[in-house]
Parts: sequence; C-alpha cells; structure tokens
Amino acid sequence: MDINADVIVAGAGPAGAIAAYELAVQGIRVLLLEKSVFPRYKVCGAGLTHKILREIPFDLSGIIETTIYDIRFSTHFKEVFHRTSATPMIYCTMREKFDAFLLEKAVSAGVKVLFGEPVTDVFQTNRFVEVQTRNGVFRSALLIGADGATSRISRKAGLHGNIMQGMAWEAEIKTDHASLKNFSQTVFLDWGTFPGGYGWVFPKNDHFSMGVGGPATLSKYMIPYYQRFLKYLETGNGIPDQGPTLRVLETISLKAWPIPVRMQKSVFHQGRILVTGDAGGLTDPLTGEGIYYAVRSGKLAAMACADYLQGRSGSLGKYSESVNQELMTELLEANRIKNLFNTVPRKIHHLVRDHNRVWMAFGKILRGERWYADVKNGFGRWKFLWNVSCLISKWISNHRERNYQKHEATEEG
Repeated sequence: MDINADVIVAGAGPAGAIAAYELAVQGIRVLLLEKSVFPRYKVCGAGLTHKILREIPFDLSGIIETTIYDIRFSTHFKEVFHRTSATPMIYCTMREKFDAFLLEKAVSAGVKVLFGEPVTDVFQTNRFVEVQTRNGVFRSALLIGADGATSRISRKAGLHGNIMQGMAWEAEIKTDHASLKNFSQTVFLDWGTFPGGYGWVFPKNDHFSMGVGGPATLSKYMIPYYQRFLKYLETGNGIPDQGPTLRVLETISLKAWPIPVRMQKSVFHQGRILVTGDAGGLTDPLTGEGIYYAVRSGKLAAMACADYLQGRSGSLGKYSESVNQELMTELLEANRIKNLFNTVPRKIHHLVRDHNRVWMAFGKILRGERWYADVKNGFGRWKFLWNVSCLISKWISNHRERNYQKHEATEEG
C-alpha cells in the first residue's frame, strides 16, 4: 500500500500551513493539498493581534501594511468617539500575503504542496486515511482538516455538529491620498446597530478593507447595513465635529463569507482525522476573528500528530482535550460577552467612551494581554452575579434577534 505522507493536511490557510510547518521541522513527512493556486484572494479583514504574532514563529514585519493605534467607535452610525492607544493595538496585512508567507515557510521546512486539489471524499481504516481529490487518491497515517468554513472533511468525519453560522460581507475599497493619510492608523468600528451585528474598516497600504458581519439569520439586512456604512464614512451622517471623512472612489470587490461558530465543547478528532480553525468552528462569536484560533489549533494539531507518530501518545484524544480546555473555554466566554453586549449595547458603548478603565480593559483583550475569561473579574465584589447575568442576557439577546427579524419584515411589508 503506497503511503504518500505521514500526515496529509487539507487546506493551506493559517491553520494548515502552521500545522504542516510544525510537523515538517520535526522530520515528519507532510503532504499539503490546497484547492486554490497561491497567492489567492481571501475574504478577511486580516487584522493581526499581538496574540497572533506571539504564536507565529517568524518575523512578519515584511508583510505588515499598517499599524493601528486609534479606533473610531459608533453605534447606529451616531454617538461617534475615538480612543487612542500609546502602543499598537492591531497590525493589518492582506490575507493573500499572510497566507502565502506562511505557506512559503512550510515549503522551506520540507512540506510538499499540491495546488488545485480540492478534497472530494475521505475514508479511513485502522491503518491509514485515504483522501480523494478531483485529480487523485492520497494516503497517510493521519489527516488534518484545515479546509475552512465549508469543510468537507469535518462533515465526512462527523465533526461538524454544534456550529452556529454567522456571515460577513467584505470589500476592498479604493480611496484618495488624503483619506489614506488621515486614517492610516485608524480602525472604524460600528457596533450595536442590529443584534449581533458590527461593521469595520481597516486601512491597508493603498486602500481600505471594509466589512459587516453578524448572525446568518439576519444576513438579508447586511447589504443595506453595508450601504449605510458607506454613506456614513463619506458624509459623517451630518454629525457635527465628525472630522475628516473617508472618500470612497471604487469598490474593488464585495463578497460574502460564512463564519462558523462552535457553540459548545465538542470532539475535534475522529479516528485518524483532526479538524482545525474554521473547519472546527473555532471562530470568535463576538468579533468574527478566526486567525488566532486557526494558528493555535494548527499548532495543537501538529503537537498531537507528532506525539502519536513518535510513540509518545497512543491516541489523538489529547488534541480534543487541548482545544476544549484552551480555545473553547475562551470562545464560550466570548459568546457570553456577546450576549451581554447585545442586551445593553449603548451602555457598553458609553462605558468604553467615558471610562478609561473600561477602555484599557478593552485594549488589553484586543491585544491579547488579557483573556475573555478575565472579564468577570473586573466586576469585583459583584462577579458572583456573572453567571446569572449571562443566562438572562442570552435570553434577551435571542429575543431581540427574533424581534428584529419580525420588525424589519413588518417594515418591508
């Protein structure tokens, strides 16, 4: 029986490339199957936080386009304010650059890559995994599914349950030199305009990346929201003292993308198969950010595979345990905070505006200096009410989302 590699990795995004690299540097034979041809455009704001940079074992300075110190907040495109940090909060790049850079490092470490090989089916026995693509059949001892939000591997392995679908629309927009200069260190963030929804703009070298996102159940309202966001950027919505506006010259692209969010701790491996990143539903339900969870789960998957292949572990169960303990604990807490925000969005908007302590806590979480699980500690002697507040806010958040759909349907009628 011909075995093509010790580990096949399906998908060359951040999770797949990092997993492949981490395995290859240990002398493990890795075959990486990618459905596209790199570099390829990827729908993503590509804001890199400090905690992402800490997980990447390479210097990324060559692909960083802008560094963010300022955030301009709004809710319903009103009550605008901005907050500035003395230290960088986010670093912006383009996903085609980021992904191609990580893949190049994996290839340099000895990973074999085949492009144009979308996975069509997967089978496993007690001795190997067989991966079928459009062009061939490949076999390995283990398989890492890093094939994204629409992962065929996670479905074939029965690992796609407990996932709620979010959605985002993202565009690259051309602007003028003055806008690029004025906002080269600024992120625009609108939140609380509809339940679970948000809009953002990230500056890049010669344009801006702009997107809106939220629950997939409200996807029909996202394009109108996007259009309102564009108007706000260009006109300031008539708000006094708004300051410079952002001139939109041309929309280069506008594309939708699913955001899979795992809603409870689960199993992330089945037999000889592991799933990572978006394929495992490892996306932040509050911000829609998935790069950190992709990179970290890719590293955890590589560790589990190496331990198994090199005889230090008799199963891959440690991988699911690690993902649940480290990543899902954080993501579930993020979901609780999302529900709290959806319950009192204007209150939280005002807290960030008016209280330095809240702003500093917001910045620390964004930079990865603190975790979502630390938020309840900020309530001091009232933190014993945290669990009760989260339960109530979950009900209110779900109720508001349903009511929003009914209200908008009535307005359309």
